[in-house]
Amino acid sequence: ITYRTCSNMLLNKLSRPPKTLAHTRCSRHTIVCRAAQKQRQKDNPLVVGAVTLMTEGLRVLGVGRKEYEDIVSTAPPPKPLRKGDVAGVMRCITADFKQGYIVTGIISDQAYDDDCFFADPTVSFSGLKLWKRNLQLLVPFLIDPYVRMTRLVRTGRDESGAETLRSEWELRTYLSLPWRPLISILGVTEYTLNEESNKVVSHVESWNVSGAQALGQMLRPSERSLWGQQPGRR
Repeated sequence: ITYRTCSNMLLNKLSRPPKTLAHTRCSRHTIVCRAAQKQRQKDNPLVVGAVTLMTEGLRVLGVGRKEYEDIVSTAPPPKPLRKGDVAGVMRCITADFKQGYIVTGIISDQAYDDDCFFADPTVSFSGLKLWKRNLQLLVPFLIDPYVRMTRLVRTGRDESGAETLRSEWELRTYLSLPWRPLISILGVTEYTLNEESNKVVSHVESWNVSGAQALGQMLRPSERSLWGQQPGRR
């Protein structure tokens, strides 16, 4: 290697713009998202494709938009969480479960990063607004939804040093279809917090059933089906 080559290499290195704090946070957020994608419970590509197609079809039709907007209009304005307020994040998560955020999309905005990575066995994407939009599609189809968090704990720090949380929960709801299928899921959500430990940047669900089994539940008639329904029941 010649002296000129070494000089050019050094000049090129020095001429690169320094990494700003924003760049560092962005890089860390990307690392967290990639790690979550690798670890998440994945399902059959055909099931994933079917869920994606169904979701986009409902979105185009505007299903659930009015119901969701009515709920959002009554939500109190969010209060920012201070740096390092992990307990505050946990309080927000607990409050969100009490209002059934998994089936309504009504969530504590102050506890989630705008570019938060969301995933379950059938879908994955980034963006708090997109997650809310997808959840609003469910609202018109739910009958007597029941969501309960059974546990929420701090699980230490991941390989990058980020704070992590874990919730355990259960979901039961009938769907507003003629055969009134019953959806019953036991789930776990793994949360990864940002560098300031006051916002969730990764929200990854795993279930006790596969996505295919969840779709199978949607096709199975329940005791509330219209052709076997007792008088006075929906």
